[in-house]
Amino acid sequence: MIFLFLLLIGFLVWGIFYVENLQSKISILGIVALIVAAFTSVLTVSINNKKAQEREYDLHILKEKQKVFEHFYNSYFEMLFNIKKGNKGLTPKAQQEMLLFKKGLMNWGSERIIRKYLEFDTKLIEGQGQTDKFNILKDGDDFVKDLRKELGYKDSNRVNIMSVILTPEARKDLMENGVI
Repeated sequence: MIFLFLLLIGFLVWGIFYVENLQSKISILGIVALIVAAFTSVLTVSINNKKAQEREYDLHILKEKQKVFEHFYNSYFEMLFNIKKGNKGLTPKAQQEMLLFKKGLMNWGSERIIRKYLEFDTKLIEGQGQTDKFNILKDGDDFVKDLRKELGYKDSNRVNIMSVILTPEARKDLMENGVI
């Protein structure tokens, strides 16, 4: 680009200051204008193609993240329903889903979301003895919001996303108690 720029400047200087014939000056300026127009067109197409490739790449990563995060949702909901039934621990299906989530997280998760998952997992394991459903729900809501942020959503703290899986009665009780 620098070479082309210098060449065009050279042609302009030569055409304006060193060519005596008016017709030749006009021809040289026309050639320079044509080269600039062609270069601008090529540059515009090149930039548009690069932007399209970047959008395609970002969309591919987003789809992969969605697949990975679905494994977390499957495992987490399985765990919540298991706790609701009074059972502790993860079922083999939930363990398999969590393993797939962790594998995918290593490939497709950002450093920030990996750190957030480790914090969430630590809280989950530390609270496993007392199995406080409200803390599991609150910590899960925080992590789900982090997952959604990773996908490009902007969630406020006004809505508890995990309350979607609650029954209307459970939501009402938790709202009355100030949990959500």
